[in-house]
Amino acid sequence: MERLDIAAVTGYFGTLAQLTEEETAAYQPMVKSGIAYFDRLFKRDYSDDAEKQLSEYACACKVFFDFTVLKSASQKTYSTPTGGIYSRISDDVAVKSAEQLMRRAMAALPEGLISDDGFIFEGVAG
Repeated sequence: MERLDIAAVTGYFGTLAQLTEEETAAYQPMVKSGIAYFDRLFKRDYSDDAEKQLSEYACACKVFFDFTVLKSASQKTYSTPTGGIYSRISDDVAVKSAEQLMRRAMAALPEGLISDDGFIFEGVAG
């Protein structure tokens, strides 16, 4: 049984990214990747539906963060119909805001539901 409902995560992500249903469908592999990543963090099963909804929202925030990083890294050079070329400077504020949203959503999850993903070593033997 899947812990995270892909339709719910996709819906939250589409809302956060302000995408149409067709645009959101193009990012389905990114949503699946976010779900696979988030699935590794679970330490226990949900105790109620509220925990599941919070988890789906937090996962969507992770996908939104990945989406924002992708969008900020894409090429920002444009040409005008008259032959002029200009570049748009990457907006780091959007990436930082998406990261803060993701961190706050994960912090809102009940204690003991997921493992901390902020530390490089999740477990050390010996």
